[in-house]
Formats: sequence, C-alpha cells, structure tokens
Amino acid sequence: MMKKVLAATAAALLGLSAGAVQAREFSDIYTECGLGAMIAPNNSAVAAITNVTWDLGTTAISSNVSSADSCSGGKKKVAALLLNSYAQVETDLAKGEGEHLAALNVAAGCSAASQQAFSGNLRREFASLVAQPAYAAQGRMEKASALFDAAASSARNASCAI
Repeated sequence: MMKKVLAATAAALLGLSAGAVQAREFSDIYTECGLGAMIAPNNSAVAAITNVTWDLGTTAISSNVSSADSCSGGKKKVAALLLNSYAQVETDLAKGEGEHLAALNVAAGCSAASQQAFSGNLRREFASLVAQPAYAAQGRMEKASALFDAAASSARNASCAI
C-alpha cells in the first residue's frame, strides 16, 4: 500500500514538472536528491532508506523538481565527501590515487578526460595547504573547508561541473 501511495505521489509531482525538468530515473531521485543524499552521499541504499523513512521521499522528489541540478554531483556531495572522509581523501591526495580521490572526481562532476587535470590541480593546491604552518593545528572542519575551496578551484580549472 505504501509503495502505491509513494508511486502515485511521485508520478503526480514528476508529471507536474515534466516540461521543466529533464527526466530522471525514479530510483536516482531517491538516492541522489533530498535529505537522504545529503546524509549519505556515498551510500545509495542509506540515502534511499532515509528519504523513504523520513517523509516518504517527498523532499527527494521536490528537490528533483525545484532544483534538479543540485541532486547529482555538485557542491553538497563534494562537501559531504570531504567532511566525512577527510583523512582518506588526504591519504589519496598524498599518494595521487585511490578510491576516495576517484569518488571526489565523480562528485565534482569531472569527465574522464578532465579527471587527471582536476586531480593534478587539487594535489598542487593541497600541497600548498599542508605546507602552511597553521595546517597542523587546524581541526577537521577547517581542513575540509579549505580543501573544499581548493577542490572548487581545481574543478573550475579542469572544466568539471561542481
């Protein structure tokens, strides 16, 4: 019964916006939009469960309708990845490769052709951040915020979609 109500609500909302918003798979809405995507940007199952549990997915659907460009990739996903996985991203940047650096490329909306430029730019900017005397005394939030700014700059220089 709940699935039928949910499907009907989603269909109605999506139908209202069909001309204004590019079509998106229903499953993608629940994993890439709304509260679930903000809480669990790297775990689609948790994102979907959160969206359904919290409000039957209405925030996911409404964010898809009102701001579809914010649903996949973009600033929120990059910020969440950096905040939640800063130590792993830091390690990958130091090595120049790794799972979290690859995820950062995807979250920043880098095409396959621009990933090398993005990672290279970000590694240089990260090296500058780490070289600053105040870096060691900063907290995780400050470090993640500075790295976010560096990622946004690197993404622009590499023509990524952040």
